Amino acid sequence: IRSETPREPQPRKRLMAWGPRILLVEDDAEMRRMLAALLRRDGYSVTEAADGDEALEWLGTGILDGEPTRIPALIISDVRLPCFSGLDILAGARLWPRRIPVILITGFGDEALHEQAREFGAVCVLDKPFPIAALRSAVRVALLVPEDPGPWGRDGHVV
Repeated sequence: IRSETPREPQPRKRLMAWGPRILLVEDDAEMRRMLAALLRRDGYSVTEAADGDEALEWLGTGILDGEPTRIPALIISDVRLPCFSGLDILAGARLWPRRIPVILITGFGDEALHEQAREFGAVCVLDKPFPIAALRSAVRVALLVPEDPGPWGRDGHVV
């Protein structure tokens, strides 16, 4: 009989994403976790926010304090959120120094919402439930848009 020394449990491998940062704003915790895991598996860095207020606070630090690591390459937001809606976030994104593409997701999409989102410049609106392939495609399209750095300098300060 051969005695084996019990192995120490191996640490779980964490998915380290080094791709573009995506700000994911979704108040449904389960949906947020699932979407964040999918995006991380696809190689993106994901910052999660549970509501519009949390998202705008996180973005404000990046914009007002000149911290470029807190300015995402893309925002994916639910439309119906506590505090500020996804449309509020989309409207605010138009005012920021650098164009940040926005994808909206909703369980309550109608033609009026889609029209308003188009007017505000959304990349697209995905109606829940949507195929994962549709989200992946929308993310790829949004990140292919040529980046307009606006008045930001290389070091993150307004020039």
